[in-house]
Amino acid sequence: MPWVTTSSVDALCISTRDGLAQLGRTGARFGIPQAGQQRSLVNETARQRFRQSATDEERSRLSKYDDESDVGLYRALEMLRWPLCFDELVGNGFGPQEHPASVTRTVSGDWLTAMSGHVMRGGRHFTEFTITAEEPRPFVSLGIIRPVSLTNGIGLEADWEGSVNPVHVASNYKSAVSEKLRARRTANWGNSYVHCCTYHCFEGQCRWTDWINTGVAWPDWQGQEGLVGSGTIGLLLDLDEGTLSVFKNGRLCGVMKDGMDGEYCWFVALCSACKISLSRGLAPK
Repeated sequence: MPWVTTSSVDALCISTRDGLAQLGRTGARFGIPQAGQQRSLVNETARQRFRQSATDEERSRLSKYDDESDVGLYRALEMLRWPLCFDELVGNGFGPQEHPASVTRTVSGDWLTAMSGHVMRGGRHFTEFTITAEEPRPFVSLGIIRPVSLTNGIGLEADWEGSVNPVHVASNYKSAVSEKLRARRTANWGNSYVHCCTYHCFEGQCRWTDWINTGVAWPDWQGQEGLVGSGTIGLLLDLDEGTLSVFKNGRLCGVMKDGMDGEYCWFVALCSACKISLSRGLAPK
């Protein structure tokens, strides 16, 4: 007879993202495996919930890490289903954030950066950035970055020198930031040295960095086009193929960069006055 029945699992279903983890911390009966059991009650609940509800596409995006609990994997599934938002805003010059999925700056100046906290670890992910520009050609970069904090232990003035754009970081430019970001590498970053990669709206350039070198980070790519005025830029991160593709106003421009592996988050960097919103979409076939 199984130690956890379907009815007991259903009785423990909790709708909030952190509910199972909180339950596990509440008492040993739920959070710690009992004698002869491989999983705690909470982890078994999470495992069954994942198996019952995850679609094939969701499973392709959420391969389980060796050291990851079933609760952690189920929490990642729920986060995958939540709307994207900007979780970290870094720099002086952002206007009031009217909605979690949009950022605004009213005047041009030093670079500012806004990051999403959603971590992409596998499969295909498509996000569309809507740009409402106040200048003929927005000076904006859109792309992916390793899941690191740009503020924890990194000073806005002392390290960033007031201008925050992680794709510009190298060992000979903002060296303190370079060292601190690289020190946060984990096994989940995989084998790729592409730690930050963006589409630069002004000319359509591909800008990427390993946070060490400069000089080879802005290659031309087939299909390169800048964005004139307002519009939408879609980015397709395919971690099965290791590629980042660009869609301009719904039209495929092409693969901008390859060689991606491991975990990434979405982010935007703004140097000109504009408003940017992001939304998750269906990955184009």
